[in-house]
Amino acid sequence: MKKTFGKHGTRAQVWAALGAVITLGLGGCSSPAGGGGGAIEASVTTYNFTTQAKYREMVSLSGGTVDGNAAYYYDPGEDRYKGVFIAGRTVTLSAFKTSKYETTYELWYEVRQWAADTARGANVYSFANAGREGSGGTDGAVPTTAQNEPVIAINWRDAVVWCNAYSEMNGKTPVYVDASGKVIRASTNESGTTAADGAKMKAGANGYRLPTEAEWEYAARGGGTPDTGSSFAYAYPGTNEETDLKNYAWYSTNSGETTHQVGDKKANNAGLYDMSGNVREWCWDWYSTPINAATNPAGPESGTLRIVRGGGFHNGSTACTVTTRHDYYPNFFDDTYFSIGFRVVCL
Repeated sequence: MKKTFGKHGTRAQVWAALGAVITLGLGGCSSPAGGGGGAIEASVTTYNFTTQAKYREMVSLSGGTVDGNAAYYYDPGEDRYKGVFIAGRTVTLSAFKTSKYETTYELWYEVRQWAADTARGANVYSFANAGREGSGGTDGAVPTTAQNEPVIAINWRDAVVWCNAYSEMNGKTPVYVDASGKVIRASTNESGTTAADGAKMKAGANGYRLPTEAEWEYAARGGGTPDTGSSFAYAYPGTNEETDLKNYAWYSTNSGETTHQVGDKKANNAGLYDMSGNVREWCWDWYSTPINAATNPAGPESGTLRIVRGGGFHNGSTACTVTTRHDYYPNFFDDTYFSIGFRVVCL
């Protein structure tokens, strides 16, 4: 069956895989399996969010094993265009939940204000960058009528620390710890380095975290079984036609070179918004060539560059595919386009 990809070429076939069962919940993540994950270092404070509940909504994906050679990928001979699910590779993913929307500035701001409150003493969190309310905002400012645009002007380290704070605020076990098991609370220190670059994921922790590259791509494809005509083989999240991309993504063709409120375009087949376009999204993994077979792959233990996925408001259609991979230093501050944000996942 032929799949179109506009002027960039054609590539799609049929895979056999386990499907994804999709359910909805409001910000809920499960408890650690078997009681794992340990106690949170700080005393837990319940936070009464003013952010609209819809922007904290999570979508559950059942995961499964993808084994075959038929998912769509664009292959001009470079690994950065091939994605995770390609011919000759078997990937198994456990069930996980992913945010329905990119992290809004309002949610970012509320969590950061709580996290940086000095009344919390030794358990305070610190950030290298205050974040910006979309492309027209002011760094660290009180949210305005643009509060539901995605947060930008943050680096990978900031996103990791924010995830830990968001977890703790909700009474969940923070995921990211250092080599000694201590919760990572700072995205920079006086010397300009940070423990965040050496972060480990605490086994069984039920808190919020960045998606792995495999989780991001699985979600972008809409989950499901990649049978003939399924969204798993689409070139873009939600569609296989370049001419239809404008209905699913804010990108260079229709964005006006600015960010937009999250969720204003169509969702993909998993009910997720802005999986391509609006802003690109930080992922957990260090950049590398994905291995041929893996269960819950999370990239190498160390590296230089972190993965960023999905196109941004200034990108062309090629960057908006489900497979295109970007990579940046974890302390990278996008001072040209300000087009990198993130969404969270959890168990």
